[in-house]
Amino acid sequence: MIDWLALVIGNTRWHWAWFQDDHLQHVWHHEHLVNSQTPTPDLSSILAAHAPSQIRLLPIESLNIWAVSVVPSQTRGVEHISTIRWLRHFPLEKVYPTMGLDRIVTLWGAGQHYSWPTLVIDGGTALTFTAGDAGTFVGGAILLGVRSHLAALHHYTAALPHLSPPPHLPTRWAQDTPSAIQGGVIHTILASIHEFIHSWISQYPDTSILFTGGDGEYLHRLYLAQYQIQQNQALVNRTWFDPNLMFWGISAYRKEETREL
Repeated sequence: MIDWLALVIGNTRWHWAWFQDDHLQHVWHHEHLVNSQTPTPDLSSILAAHAPSQIRLLPIESLNIWAVSVVPSQTRGVEHISTIRWLRHFPLEKVYPTMGLDRIVTLWGAGQHYSWPTLVIDGGTALTFTAGDAGTFVGGAILLGVRSHLAALHHYTAALPHLSPPPHLPTRWAQDTPSAIQGGVIHTILASIHEFIHSWISQYPDTSILFTGGDGEYLHRLYLAQYQIQQNQALVNRTWFDPNLMFWGISAYRKEETREL
């Protein structure tokens, strides 16, 4: 069994996965490490500070890392490390030049690990819809994520409070300001998700639907509660939450690249 690591440097955190061949063993995350005031750490110190004990027992100098970054300032701090292979292109067809690499690798992971056609709903800082079929990008959309919606209402008004997402589905017809904010944001986002899902399945009825991202599990749970799609068992059977789509995308890419080795 070959041990290797997948690394995704996202907008707010570094995301790591330990694989043995194609088998995902462990996932962990930590905050950004490098900024203009912080010295660049070496790989051994990064893993020693944040990796689980099993990883720290492996020979770091021979541990290959396959990596994706969407934050150039973070990449510059570690791009010189010879054991890291930076992935900048995936075999997904018909992507547009400015499409985020995080969306590309996530869609590739969903399609390769589950099935094509597929729709990925990524609940992060932005809420993104990314759809593809047969290894080809079909289209998508980008809007504010849950927490960005809530932060924007606070930031751009004089009196509205800063709130966290409610743990359960909020009332639609609120009788106080905090509940009105939470209900307005959550029900609007869920309605958007519902509209995009049904537009997509009207074209691709045999699709897989994957929720992912920091708020992906939360949105998946509330979506099921709001729209009671349990009544549509065929749709339930094709709708999942998976936080590891980017890792599946990197793994699928690595498998093809190393097939002849």
